[in-house]
Parts: sequence; C-alpha cells; structure tokens
Amino acid sequence: MSVSQDIPALVRKILTQQLQIQLQPADMAFLAALRFWKDTESQPEFSEDELHVVHQTVDCTLPDNLADSRQRRCNEAIRRLLEQHLLICLEGGEHRSHAYLVTPLAEQIIDSVNIGLEASQIALSTLFMTVSSHLTDIRNAAAHGGNDPFWKLQIEAPLDITVSQLITAIDHRQRQLDKDAIQTRSQVVELLKQDWQNAMSRCEELLTSTQARLQDLQKLLLASCHELRHLLEAIAKYSELYERYHVVSSVLRLEQHLDRIEHWSSERLEHWETFHHRVHQYLRQFINMDERKALIERTLDGIQNYQTLPWYLQCVSEDNLTRLRDIHPPSQIDHRAQIIHEEGAVTDIEDIDALRTEVRLWLQQKVNVDQQLPSYEKALANLAQEWPIEKLPLAAGWLFEAMTQLGHQQDQKTIPDHHWHEIIPEFEAESLSLDRNPQREKTLANG
Repeated sequence: MSVSQDIPALVRKILTQQLQIQLQPADMAFLAALRFWKDTESQPEFSEDELHVVHQTVDCTLPDNLADSRQRRCNEAIRRLLEQHLLICLEGGEHRSHAYLVTPLAEQIIDSVNIGLEASQIALSTLFMTVSSHLTDIRNAAAHGGNDPFWKLQIEAPLDITVSQLITAIDHRQRQLDKDAIQTRSQVVELLKQDWQNAMSRCEELLTSTQARLQDLQKLLLASCHELRHLLEAIAKYSELYERYHVVSSVLRLEQHLDRIEHWSSERLEHWETFHHRVHQYLRQFINMDERKALIERTLDGIQNYQTLPWYLQCVSEDNLTRLRDIHPPSQIDHRAQIIHEEGAVTDIEDIDALRTEVRLWLQQKVNVDQQLPSYEKALANLAQEWPIEKLPLAAGWLFEAMTQLGHQQDQKTIPDHHWHEIIPEFEAESLSLDRNPQREKTLANG
C-alpha cells in the first residue's frame, strides 16, 4: 500500500474489484506443487500441458476420481485460480503458446500455510544485517545531500520499499514464531494427557529449548533494534535539515515497527515463562505426588523388557487378621432435665417443686401458730435454723413469694437499699417489711 493511500481508499478498491479467495484442498495442493516445481526447476512460467501434468499428480492422490474426467477437473481448477488472481495467463503469439505464472499472492499463501517462513536466529540475524546495511547507505546519502531526484532515488525509495519490506519480513517471521510456540504448547498438553510418565523428559526438553530460543531471539532483537534506531535518528536529523519531511514520516513509521518488534520479544518470553512455570507446577502437584508412580513405572518396564529379563508373578492369599478390643457397655443416661445451682450441686425439677411447696406450707404453719405474719428477716432466720444451708438460696426467694401471696406487699419507702441483715455467717438478707392485710389473713385462717 502506498503512503498516500488511506484505509477508506483501500476498502473501496477491494470492494470495487470484488476480490475473494476460496481455496479447496485440491486447489491448495495444486498451487503447492506448482510452487515446488518453480523452485526446484527454476522455471517461473508453465505451459498448459505442464499444468495438466502437475494437476494429474495431485488428482491421482484423491480418492474416487475417474480418469475420464481428469482433464475437465484440471481446466476447472485453472479457471478458479485465474479468477482469484492466483494464476496469471500470458497471451501467446504466433510462435509462442500461452504461459501461466504463479502470482506473489499465491506464493505467500503457500509459504504461510504449507511451508512456513524460516524464523531461526540465523534468518532474523541476516535480515537485521541487511536492514542495517541499507540504512547505513541511506544515512550516508542523506548526510551528503543533493537535489530532488537524488533524494527520491537514493533515500526515499530505498527507505519506503527495501527497508520497509525487510522489516515486514521480520514481522512475518515473528508471526511464524508465534505459530511454532502454539504448536509446541499443544504438543506438551497432548503429551501430558496421553502418557505423562514417559513424556516428562520430552516435555522438559520442549519447554527448555523453546525458552532458550526465545531468550536468544530477545537478545538479538534488542541489540539489532538499538542499532537500527540510531541509524534512523541520524536519517531523520539530516532530513529535517534539508526539509525532507516525507522522509521524516517514513522514519517515524519504521521506528514504530521497531517498537513493536521489541515489545513482541519481551511479551512472548514472559508468556512462555508463565506457561513453563504452570507445567512444572502441574508436574509437581499431580505427578510427583503420585504414590503409585514407582510401582506403575516398574511394572511397565518389566512388561516391556520381559523377553530379555523374564520375571514371575507369585500370588498368595491374604491372611485374616483378628483384632481384639475391650467392649464397654453404654452407660444409662438420665434424660430428666436438671438445674445446676452451685458447683457440684444438682437438683431435679421434681425436687424443686416439692421444695417450693414445702416452703409455702412452712410459712402457713408459722402464721397459724403466731397468728401474725412475721417479718421477712425473722422468717428467714427461723427457716435457716431448720433447713440446711445448701437449700437457703432457693428457699429465700420462695419464702418472699409465699409471703407476697399471703397478701403482703413490699413498701419501697421504708426499705433502704443499703440495709442488710446477717441471717447466719456468710448469708445476709435485705431489710424488707410488708404491710399487713387483716382481711386476707382472716380468709387464710378460716380456710
């Protein structure tokens, strides 16, 4: 694409020409065979008879193809390739027949899909050396300067055509490296799925070799891009001095290409190191921790080497082992609800109800004998003399409840909050006085 052409113009051109590519597997094989013949025989042109010979080689490998219709299929394949601009037909004259050429588009498709680009360190290093050589000549020409035809022929054209194509070739080889890395990752995953025990060394070899290759390429790309950037900066400086701004724009585009190349190397290396770490983590977690691994490997080795090292398998019955243990009968559990009053003291609910009734009856007898309701302190003191100390905390509350039920109410005004009376040692009660209710006492006495 030329510099003056923008994206809308390119889109309109393609839509106007109605360019499209639809290749069948047989057509792809036909183009690959033509490309191989061209390279091996150094023959850029093909006659129609030669096309039929090459297509016959492809057609014979396809099943269910009749020999009677072979010529028709060849003519249809040639027509499809001509319509898609993958073949060019040169008209013949009086002493020359038609000639057919494989277009650059067809060659790039075959190289990309079937053959691939050489993406080794030697290939990339050669490309960088070629770019550096061209940029050095362009820098020297820009420093010398000249008229307008000189700048177009010696600087602008090499910069826009030769150098741009070389850097694009480097970018294409980086895409080839991406494709190789994806295939390597898929190969590692398949090895781990199928037979990981015998594939551990192979996986480690693939991971290590690919990582070392990426590291070497990163060093090459960083060093080469640094050198090329210095040359481009010098060309841009001389171009600004002579006001050749078209050259400055070309230099900026090439610098952007170099930035992408450097970013690609660091990014791909980081991604591969992450994948390498994940594979090692998988091996540690799911393979090295397998307790049966040693037994499985020894069994497989024994089966594979049985002819050279025969072995015998002896089976024995497993003895029954008798295990003895003491049998303790389960203790009976009392499911009745219990309430803990003090540490170590447990009282059943049935005993609590009986104790409450006993306190109420004791107070009733006390009132019947004295013909009056005693004070709470006096009643509690009398109760403490007759009852054991462990029952007093409960009896004190129920005594007050029983006195209240007999018709007496607490007078808050005559009871100071701080006035306590000692009933027995380490047991005190708050001063309480209740107003008498003669009518209630008379009713209780008669009842």
